[in-house]
Amino acid sequence: MFDLRRLALPLGSCLLISGCGSCPPCEAKTAKESVCRADEGEGTAQGASAPPATSAPVSVPPPAPAAAPTASAPPAVVDAPPPPGAALPEVKVENVGLHIGGGPNDDASKAPFLRALENQFGAFRSCYVKVDDPVKGGTFGVDLHIGRDGGHAAVKQPRTAMKGNGFRDCVVKVFEQVEFDKPKKGPTVISYSIKYTLTK
Repeated sequence: MFDLRRLALPLGSCLLISGCGSCPPCEAKTAKESVCRADEGEGTAQGASAPPATSAPVSVPPPAPAAAPTASAPPAVVDAPPPPGAALPEVKVENVGLHIGGGPNDDASKAPFLRALENQFGAFRSCYVKVDDPVKGGTFGVDLHIGRDGGHAAVKQPRTAMKGNGFRDCVVKVFEQVEFDKPKKGPTVISYSIKYTLTK
């Protein structure tokens, strides 16, 4: 008679082993083959799992120190031009020649023209601050076309060896401001020169 107890022993041993639910059905041929072959070494694989690798710490360089604000350079100091008239007391303006076109050229005939021109000597002197070389002095000549009724003359042929930015234009404008009396012989042209001299 077949003994059922001999068959129940290997089946019970298979159920007690963890992981048999996922292994193929145990074939209990004998009592010695009571362990699933598929589970051999399973515990070893689970226990040998390596811990997760940790990333190496990354060093972060400290922020660069902020550059100290540089002090702005002080503005360049520009020498102010000398005030007008600063050197005027050292400059003398004088007549050096007057010629009346068509004559006569006596002192009495020249006097009205010289008188009108000498009234502007102060203005002529103020132009001297514009010359490049104030040590030399020099002369300035023009032709003045005076109308029949006198008044302001037309300035022609300005001539001078004196150099300076704006000097020539300044002197010409002064000549244009001269107020002449009515000439005795109608429209008159005179040639006239002034001289700038440094006083000692």
